[in-house]
Parts: sequence; C-alpha cells; structure tokens
Amino acid sequence: TIPCSICQNANPVIESLNKQINQARSVTDKAYFARKLMTKVEDVLGEHGPADDPVGKACRIVLALRKQTAQLILKAQKKGA
Repeated sequence: TIPCSICQNANPVIESLNKQINQARSVTDKAYFARKLMTKVEDVLGEHGPADDPVGKACRIVLALRKQTAQLILKAQKKGA
C-alpha cells in the first residue's frame, strides 16, 4: 500500500470498479465500468500536486496502470471484441 491519503481515500471506489469490470460478462458492460474507472483515476490524478516526491510518483505510476487497463477495455469494445 502506498502511504498516500489521496489514493487511500480513492482506493475503495477504484477497487470496486475493478471488481465490477472483472465480473462483467460482456465487453459493453466492462466498457461502462472502465469509463467510470478512467474518470475516477483522472479525478485522483488531479488531486495530486507535483510528482516530485517519491510517494506522488508511485501514485501516478499505479494510477497510470489502472488508466491503461481501462483504455485497453475501451479499445477492445471499439474493435468489437
């Protein structure tokens, strides 16, 4: 766990969205939750200040990975997977 109060506060929502993505049966349903996840990640990224400190950098890396996952789901939906 990263010792960041911003990410710790957002983590329950992010984890819930990840769980909903994993449990969704169709790409369309997964895409719905992926969009919500991307919005939440963008909100959390906006709450962080400069990424100069090590904790801020770690948070940005984790959030970027979550965003990439959501983007892959949306890309799959566009391709009709």
